[in-house]
Amino acid sequence: MSVDNFIPLNRKAMCARDGVLGFDLYHISIEAALFEPVILCQSGTLLDKVQEVLRDFPFDKMYVRKDEIAKYYTYMESSLESVIDDPGVGVEGKSAMIYSCASNVMEDVFRDPRSGANLERSKNITDHIIRFSLSDDRSISSLLSLSSHDYYTFTHCINVAVFAVGLFQFINRGTDADLRDLALGAILHDVGKTRISDAILNKPGRLSDEEFATIKTHSRKGYELMAGKLGDGPLDVILHHHERFDGTGYPEKLQADAISDNAKITTIADVYDALTTIRPYNGARKPFEALVLMKEKMVGHFAKDRFLAFIQFLSGGSA
Repeated sequence: MSVDNFIPLNRKAMCARDGVLGFDLYHISIEAALFEPVILCQSGTLLDKVQEVLRDFPFDKMYVRKDEIAKYYTYMESSLESVIDDPGVGVEGKSAMIYSCASNVMEDVFRDPRSGANLERSKNITDHIIRFSLSDDRSISSLLSLSSHDYYTFTHCINVAVFAVGLFQFINRGTDADLRDLALGAILHDVGKTRISDAILNKPGRLSDEEFATIKTHSRKGYELMAGKLGDGPLDVILHHHERFDGTGYPEKLQADAISDNAKITTIADVYDALTTIRPYNGARKPFEALVLMKEKMVGHFAKDRFLAFIQFLSGGSA
C-alpha cells in the first residue's frame, strides 16, 4: 500500500497507556526496499503493550491509514484526561498530545462552526489545557514550544488561548469559571473569520480600506455565530478582543474599565501571537521585537498593568 494512503503521526503524542488501540498503527522500516508502511500494532492491542513496542523500537515516524484518521483522533481526545493525570508521561508527551488534539478540534470548528459537537469538543480541549496548566509549571511554555511560526487561523487561536490562560494564572486574577470563560472565548475569538472570504484573509499585500472594514466585522460575526451557543463570558471575549484601552478599537469603541479583564488579556495574547508568526503580508518578529513594537507603536492599545504582567510572564518572572 502506497505511503500516499497514510498520514504521519506525532510519535510523542502516542503516550496513552490505558485502554485499547482503536486503529492500526504503522511504521516504515528502514530495511524496506520500497519504503512502504508496514503494520506495527494492530487495532485491539492494549495501549500499555503499544508503549512497550515504542520503547523497544526507535521509530522516527508512525502512520495511520487515511480512512482511520477519525478513529485516531477519537482515541486521542478520549485519552487526554488519563494522560494528563498520568505521572509516568512526561510534559513533552502531554503537550504534544494536547496540541495535536487542539489543532484537529479547531480545524473542525472552523470547517463547521455551527456544529454543536465541535463546540463541545472545543470546550473539552480548553478544559484539558487548563487542567494541564494547573498540573505542571512547565506546561504553558511546553505547549507554546509546539506552535509554528507559520500563521494558520486555527493554530493562532490555540496559541492565543494558551497565552491567555498563562497570563490569567500568572496574575491570579479571577475564579475558575472566569478562567474557563477566558479559555473558551480565546480559542474561539476568531471564529467570525469563517464568514469572511479567504481571498481577503490570505491576501499577501496591503488590504484596501473596504477589505479592512470587512475584516473588522469578524468579531461581531463571531459573536452572532456563537450567540445562544455559548455563555456571556466567552461571547464577551469573542466580541471585544479588538477593543483598545484608549477607546480606538472595535466594534464598540469601549475603553478602560468598560472592557472586561478577559477581553484585555485576550487582546494582548492575540496581538503578540500575530506579531510573532508569519502572516501573508508580514514576516514573524522575534519576541523582544514584538514586545517593543507593542510598547512603542501601540500606545494606548493595552491595559498597562496587564501588558507589564505579560512581559513578566514571558520572561519567567513573578507577579
